[in-house]
Amino acid sequence: MISFSTITGLLMAFGVLIGAVTMSTDKYMLFVSLSSFLIVLGGTLTAALISYSYPLILSSFKGLLVNLLDETNVTKFKHASIKRTVEWNQIFRSSGMSGLENSLNDNEKNDPFIRLGVELIGTGYKGEELKKLLDESNHSQYKQEMTQAEVLNSMGTYAPGFGMIGTLIGLIIMLDNLNGDMAALGNGLAVALLTTLYGILLAQVFFKPAAIRISRRVNTNFDNREMQINAFVLMTEKRPDLYLQDSMNVHLPFKKRLAS
Repeated sequence: MISFSTITGLLMAFGVLIGAVTMSTDKYMLFVSLSSFLIVLGGTLTAALISYSYPLILSSFKGLLVNLLDETNVTKFKHASIKRTVEWNQIFRSSGMSGLENSLNDNEKNDPFIRLGVELIGTGYKGEELKKLLDESNHSQYKQEMTQAEVLNSMGTYAPGFGMIGTLIGLIIMLDNLNGDMAALGNGLAVALLTTLYGILLAQVFFKPAAIRISRRVNTNFDNREMQINAFVLMTEKRPDLYLQDSMNVHLPFKKRLAS
């Protein structure tokens, strides 16, 4: 499902900016400068490349697009997860490990965490041993996923800095033309001001909000895996379906818990 809140926020940001410009002047092209944009974006990407590897940066932009184009309903997802886990519990009790493995659909087989949990159960781990291994995997996956937010947050810090660098470049151009071409003086002033504007916009509208959204998604995924870990442990202990459902329900607010 498309993230309508993200789309709405971006449209409002552009609407406010365009509205402020059109109400203030009819010379709209004053706010367009390719050189200023390249200074900010190019400088930000350069600093990111120095700080991080190509795969991390590409993964971060992929995470940004995923957050823009896909927003999961957390409550519905957890309800579906609870129902599916109760089904696994029934299958595991009646058909054993082979039945559980055969019951996994393609999406579940492609989920590395679910696949790991089933493999560990098949190996014979249970109770605290199973919980410890899955907890370690969950924390490791959490750290890896959080690197996307870290990269975008860093880029949100770099962008205004390169906006200031562009401002200094523009001021130098202005000073060089104080006694000369007044047109060049105006160009220098445009570069000086627009780079700061572009840097702040990129940071406050794109990079930092994207980092926050990714952090929220990562924390939700971590909590979902915590819920799944407890369920896997209870499955190995042959607990009743209702007990397993109640143990997973505690990860939801009272009003949104799945009814028995």
